[in-house]
Amino acid sequence: MPRESTRQARTANPSCDTFDYAIKQKGGTVWVTLSGILDRIGLERLIAGVAPRLGARGFRVVLEGSRLMHIDYRTIRELLRWNRSLRTFRHQLYLADWSDYLKAILSMEDWDGELNPGSRYPAAWRVLTGTSTGQRP
Repeated sequence: MPRESTRQARTANPSCDTFDYAIKQKGGTVWVTLSGILDRIGLERLIAGVAPRLGARGFRVVLEGSRLMHIDYRTIRELLRWNRSLRTFRHQLYLADWSDYLKAILSMEDWDGELNPGSRYPAAWRVLTGTSTGQRP
């Protein structure tokens, strides 16, 4: 129970714990701007929103994460599953502008670097060791 001197928030800030996305399509690229906190329900909405845009084979799906604050680690397995299902139709999933914090969360389940193929070691390893090349000391 809060003490009398503890101030209580009068309003909740719904933007802190919600997820939203915006989709733009240009040619064979579907650009998805993510914002907020991505959880399983948000990922299901995202997949349902992107699916109608993938008409033919060979599309690129870019998840732009500069406005993404957090990703629930339990969502990563579903994200990996979606990536694998996209590949069966020759689509490619790319992550753009994801912070090292978000990449560290990804590395908890994505040990093979499937979602971040340019990285030999997880972003968390580079942050902890202070290396920028991803090489182990």
